[in-house]
Amino acid sequence: MLLLAMTSLRAAPLHGELARLALEGQLPAALRMGGDHFERLQRTPDAAPQRAALGQLLGRAMLACGREEDAEELFQRQLRHYEAMSRHMVRWYGAMDQGAMLLHLNKPGRAIDCLGPVGDDARAPVAARVEAMAGVAQAMLRAGDCGSAMRSLDAARNLAASLGDPRFAQLVDCMALELATLHRERGGDALNDHALGSVYREGASEAPDNMLMHQQLGAAADAVRSWSPLVAARMDHLRRMLAADCTGPAAAAQVAHQLAWLRDRRLSEFETQARIEGALMLMGRGASHAASELLAPLTFNEQQMHRSRHALELQYCQAKLHQQQGRHLDALRLYRLHTQHAVQSLRTYAAAGRAPGFLQQAKAGGDAGDPAKLRLPLRYRRAYQFMMDHLTDEHLSVRQVAAHVGVTERALQLAFRTHLGVTPAEMIRTRRVERIHGDLQAGGGEAGVLEVASRWGVKNRSTLVHNYRSRFDETPTQTLRGTTEDEATATRLHG
Repeated sequence: MLLLAMTSLRAAPLHGELARLALEGQLPAALRMGGDHFERLQRTPDAAPQRAALGQLLGRAMLACGREEDAEELFQRQLRHYEAMSRHMVRWYGAMDQGAMLLHLNKPGRAIDCLGPVGDDARAPVAARVEAMAGVAQAMLRAGDCGSAMRSLDAARNLAASLGDPRFAQLVDCMALELATLHRERGGDALNDHALGSVYREGASEAPDNMLMHQQLGAAADAVRSWSPLVAARMDHLRRMLAADCTGPAAAAQVAHQLAWLRDRRLSEFETQARIEGALMLMGRGASHAASELLAPLTFNEQQMHRSRHALELQYCQAKLHQQQGRHLDALRLYRLHTQHAVQSLRTYAAAGRAPGFLQQAKAGGDAGDPAKLRLPLRYRRAYQFMMDHLTDEHLSVRQVAAHVGVTERALQLAFRTHLGVTPAEMIRTRRVERIHGDLQAGGGEAGVLEVASRWGVKNRSTLVHNYRSRFDETPTQTLRGTTEDEATATRLHG
């Protein structure tokens, strides 16, 4: 759903009315209007960019409405329009169309192979790179690799900040919240017998608590409501599901409300995903009967269920429901199929090509998935990331950080104190001495303490020693030499 919104934002400069319809969730209307417009557009090189943007939006809308064959045919036709623009466009946009189709078919490893190179290519349009990075994150989440998915979104967020349209960064923030919410749900104790349960649980404890995520989802919904009711509806649904009283019948009613909203708009693919997602959430809340009713349209034909692109989750849900109903042999049979499917999925994911370069760079940075960052509201996560990216700048200031995210210094101070218990300046000092500590523990190379410290924007010796001792209870020199405070004292006493 959110990736469709990203495509709509990319198409908005050339097809504003169609993008508006898509962002409102009125996809059948957008397809009718867009199909007529697509056929009327002249088949000339000058019109190629318009046809390309329109075809991408229509193709993804077709996938959302369950028109898979129409989308595949359109993506093939699109290649001619990309060729009229440049050979690079064929590679970039063709790969993105293929990646969208593979995500629809639930083939995350192959989707990453298509989308990753687009995100890596600095020559590609920035908005397309942001969407490709977000698509990689979606694929990684489906494979249970939440840590890599969050790093991919961090890379997308940093790149989106360079675009003139702030809605891209807002949308990436919404994607990160969606990812964190789903990861928390699937990492819960009630679903610990899922074949990928240990993968989902990895890092789940670092996510913000439910109350904070509930607040952040509400803020995200309010931030996007004016330009995308579709995205706002998604954030509102996740927020309501996280409410403390959303258990049993209340949870079932909320899922039913979401399904009705999607059905009214004929978003059949999103409805299928919502049924599976809702069933997992309901089982996690002890509402197994409601989960069974929710899955009935997808599981009444067992052979069809096994052939479904969602077989991994459907087999798990049915096995769990059969077990609770006392049908142990059926439960064991389905669970065995589920685990076999999970092993095959992991093998396919592991056999995919190398990780995208932007993901490797984000991992090397070491700040993606930082628990402190995740505790901050969405806007202030960008402030935190800006601080981490500029720790080496000795002139980095709170005023600079506040200006980067468009808030007052007072608002920035209040957000950090409220959610992290420290000021932005204290966070900068702490992270700097942590970086210095890491370099000194590694031996510092041929550099002395001050030279190492200067790499991280600290050039005053007394300031360095004071902050360092407060954090690590030893001096930088002792860390470099590998001695502790007690050892240094003993040396002096016996020297």
